[in-house]
Amino acid sequence: MTELIARPAAERTPSKTRRRKKTEPARTATPIESVRHALELMKPQLAAVLPAHLPADRLLRVVLNGLQSTPALLDCDRASLYRAVMTCAQLGLEPDGVLGQAWLVPSKGKVQLVPGYRGLLTLARDSGQILSINAQAVHRNDHFDHAYGLNERLEHVPAGGDRGEITHFYAYARFKDGGHCFDVMSRAEVDAVRRSGPAEEPAWVNGYAEMGKKTVLRRIARFLPLSVQKAAALADLHESGRHAALDDLGEIVVDLPAEAEPQRAEEPQVPPRSRLDAFAAAMPQVEPPPAEPERIDLSEEEMFALLPPLHILEILDAVAEQEMPEEALESLVGKPLEEVTEVEALEILRAINLWQPDGIG
Repeated sequence: MTELIARPAAERTPSKTRRRKKTEPARTATPIESVRHALELMKPQLAAVLPAHLPADRLLRVVLNGLQSTPALLDCDRASLYRAVMTCAQLGLEPDGVLGQAWLVPSKGKVQLVPGYRGLLTLARDSGQILSINAQAVHRNDHFDHAYGLNERLEHVPAGGDRGEITHFYAYARFKDGGHCFDVMSRAEVDAVRRSGPAEEPAWVNGYAEMGKKTVLRRIARFLPLSVQKAAALADLHESGRHAALDDLGEIVVDLPAEAEPQRAEEPQVPPRSRLDAFAAAMPQVEPPPAEPERIDLSEEEMFALLPPLHILEILDAVAEQEMPEEALESLVGKPLEEVTEVEALEILRAINLWQPDGIG
């Protein structure tokens, strides 16, 4: 018979599994996991300022998708990233790049929210003060006439077939109280605005018409609701090379350049300018990659990837011209807009042009 020998627990040899568990180092969270955790903690603050049509979960999902498609955002200052996300919430804009409402863009080591012209249109329409608002490009072969003064007029009939090159941009808004406003810019005026910003910015190269519409729409922003004015100001500041965001009270805060705010060693540290700065400082920091460049810019290919395909832009332009509600577009398309192919886009464009609001037709 085999003799069984019982050993005290202290004398037993630990198993290989136990030894391996003790020696395994704790896994370090990746940058995207660290940011996801921080955004989850921010969710109550985001929900408190978000409009009803944009739930906090949806905004966070859109932001995280954007971080995965543009990893350079994760290398930027975290406080600027969280401020940019909070600014999205305060304005009620989705930074997905598909609808063209807004983009999260890395620049000089910080994240900047850049509203698009469709974001400005969305904010104006959601305000409840606007009857209709739009921005358009005028081509050489179009019929176009306008006049200012006591007998204002704005006439634009797009040409059939070849419309020629772009010559003007215009934007207009009609208010529910019966008033209106509009502005017109020549191509030369728009190009002057383009030259005043960063040289050969990819957004101008890949989406000249979109940027031109946003430029002229910003010209009438001072007559539009406050949310539109703030979004237009953020876009202006970005194009002038300055970083800005909305603070806890919804006011625009412009970051001063480093050389404009010298600080001697004996001076006390400047307190955080908002709760999000303090929040970012309290979060666990992930080691930045070595030799981080001073300026983080998107390549032309990366910026192009942020823009919707041409057939999607054509659908969105047709929806804007028809002033078609998002619900009607969703019902017509029947699936996410980014999944629409070029072949399907032709049929959708025809359906949009035939669409009439309920009670009309």
